[in-house]
Amino acid sequence: MYDLSAIGDALIDFTPSSGFEEDRPVYQCNVGGTVCNLVVAAAKLGLETMFVGKVGDDCMGDLIHKEMKRYKVDLSGYVKDKEHFTTQSFVTLQPNGERNFSFSRRYGADIFLKINEVPVEKMMDTVFLHFSGMCMTDEPIRNTTFEILKEAKKREKIVTVDVNYRSKLWKSEEDMVKTMWKSLQYVTLFKSSDEEAFLLTGEKTLDKAAAKILELGCKIVIISCGEKGCYYSYYGGHGQIPSYRVKAVDTTGAGDCFLAGFLYQLRNANDIDNISEENIISMLRFANAAGALTTTRKGGVAGAPSIDEIEACIKETPILNL
Repeated sequence: MYDLSAIGDALIDFTPSSGFEEDRPVYQCNVGGTVCNLVVAAAKLGLETMFVGKVGDDCMGDLIHKEMKRYKVDLSGYVKDKEHFTTQSFVTLQPNGERNFSFSRRYGADIFLKINEVPVEKMMDTVFLHFSGMCMTDEPIRNTTFEILKEAKKREKIVTVDVNYRSKLWKSEEDMVKTMWKSLQYVTLFKSSDEEAFLLTGEKTLDKAAAKILELGCKIVIISCGEKGCYYSYYGGHGQIPSYRVKAVDTTGAGDCFLAGFLYQLRNANDIDNISEENIISMLRFANAAGALTTTRKGGVAGAPSIDEIEACIKETPILNL
């Protein structure tokens, strides 16, 4: 059995490299993608992970395959597409590490995954089943993901989601809200940014946004708040956990590594229905440290930290004041 199986995107991030100038840009290839980042980060922490997704039958797809295989991610659901190229994004970094993405995805392989290409039975043999908003932007990946979610619900699987809204990849904001809201009926654990939570629910406070999502049947809502850490709401209480004071150089993959850290802790707890508030706070501090450390390095997959690094961060790094 896997600890985590996930359906979604694996792509190449072209990140500014040394010698970069606006009129003569120089980029470095980094393996990335929301779901790819997540399964690799979780594998680095010791979880048994499986990736389900499509890449191009090209050199970039081979690079992704090699990197995920290096960290022992199960690639039974890794599909090569001979017609479409591996999805790419070009990353623009700001001085504080925040980034903007320019995607080359209209004909990117990841959106062309069909349900008959997914090893459904193998994917369902898992504790956590994950998808992201990147699975919902286009067909046929949208329909494929909904078919997986319906099957997961029949089998009472713990389903996790990261909204991961990229406005330029959706037809409209309304389409995103409608589609993602529909998907939440299948979700056990919800994760988004504060901006995404407000947009999705129409609310203006974290408490109200989380309450609206919990009403749909989600058991845990986690909302990341950038430097302010994260907010949580569940059957045991709600609150906000501060993050750590680090020097960010690239925030790519920080949310994915944060979620990997939390799922690692949740897997060790082994009971999503009986978590004390003291324990969930401890779990989220671990996740915050994982996300914070990721920002100190370039690249989503490359920046994912180890358990020892996370534990050292918790012990040695000052906490940011809320």
